[in-house]
Amino acid sequence: MTLLRPVRLLVLLLLLLAPAALPATTIPVTVSVAPQAYLVEAIGGDRVQVSVMVDPGQSSHTFAPSPRRMSALADTRLYVKVGHPEYTFEQRFLNRLRSDSGDSVQVVSMADHAELRELEDHHHHGHGHDHADGSGTDPHVWVSPRVMRHSADSIAEALIMLDPEGRADYERNLAQLLLDIDGLQAELQEQLEPLRQRTFLVNHPAWGYFADEFSLTQRAIEHEGKEPSPARLARMIEEAREAGIRTVFVQPGFSSRGADLVARELNTRTVEVDPMARDWPQSLRQLATALAADQGD
Repeated sequence: MTLLRPVRLLVLLLLLLAPAALPATTIPVTVSVAPQAYLVEAIGGDRVQVSVMVDPGQSSHTFAPSPRRMSALADTRLYVKVGHPEYTFEQRFLNRLRSDSGDSVQVVSMADHAELRELEDHHHHGHGHDHADGSGTDPHVWVSPRVMRHSADSIAEALIMLDPEGRADYERNLAQLLLDIDGLQAELQEQLEPLRQRTFLVNHPAWGYFADEFSLTQRAIEHEGKEPSPARLARMIEEAREAGIRTVFVQPGFSSRGADLVARELNTRTVEVDPMARDWPQSLRQLATALAADQGD
């Protein structure tokens, strides 16, 4: 008896100190762009395994999934899509998944939580209402903290439906995530409040929803997905000079030739900020910090 008691105490101590057991299985989740993965991983933790369709450095505008990737993601149980008509690969992929899985895939669409804004070129040239399918609108909905917050609720609901045993984990993680997003939004609001109505210049128009949310104005050098004409470039340089712009923001995966020309003519700098980054909060903070530094120069 005297020998058994220490053994029992040791076993109990080891059980108490052991890390929490991981779930027996993980839910395969696929997202279109990396910022969506931030949400799923924050909510799902160890209960999810996330795959991203559009790799870093790839353009979501021209992306087409290979048959190999389609095959590799065949086990997906939840798909978080952007839901914009420009992302045609999403529907092709979902049709394939539903065919293979018997329509058992849960789908969350971020665009359901956004009021789609007109693309800058369409707005200025009067084409915005000619596109009943929404193709004249901005697809980059995830740069809006408001959209991400609403999407987080939908993702948690879908995960609970697929994995009811994980409800407590999902609800706890969601509550923390919403606090984090609210904190980020308040932080950015305070940082950007002195810049209200300020214009900032980008090579590719990916930050429109961010600009709208914080009362800024985005102007894009690119025109309809192409390098600007000499006349447009000259006009952009003059507008930027009049607005006192001292920073041009460029995005990985897109040509920065026009942005480099503008920056050279203005004798200013280019700053790379990636709206497709997996670390979504850091991406938004990086843009806000650069904007605030530009104001303070």
